[in-house]
Amino acid sequence: MGRLELSHVQIANLNMLLLIAECVKRDHAIACSRFGLDADQAEFLATLAYQEILVLVAHLGDECLFPPRTDLIQVLSWPPQLANAMLLAHPPQPSRPVRPSEAMSPMSPASLHPCGEPLSE
Repeated sequence: MGRLELSHVQIANLNMLLLIAECVKRDHAIACSRFGLDADQAEFLATLAYQEILVLVAHLGDECLFPPRTDLIQVLSWPPQLANAMLLAHPPQPSRPVRPSEAMSPMSPASLHPCGEPLSE
C-alpha cells in the first residue's frame, strides 16, 4: 500500500476536523461555540468516520477549511476526486456578510480616503 504524504495545510485540516468531530460527539453545544459551527455543520462532522475524513482531506488539496467555511458541509459532501477542482471554482464566502448599512456608513472603510479621511461629496 502506498504512503500518503500530506501538506502542512492538509495536516491542519485533518487535525481540526478530527478534533471537532470528537468534540461534537462529546458535547454538541460546546463544540459549536468553540469552533464557530452551526448545528448542521456539527452534526455532519459527527457522522464522519476517521477514514472518510482522511480521504476528504487528501483530496481537498491545500485549501484551508478553517475558520469554518459557511459551505463546509457542501465542501465535505463533494466526491473526493472532484473536491480540489470544486474548491477552485467555489472560493470561501465571508462568514458574516457585510450589511448594506455598514458598507456605506460615514466612517466605514468604503467611505474613507485611503489615508483614513472621509471622502468629500
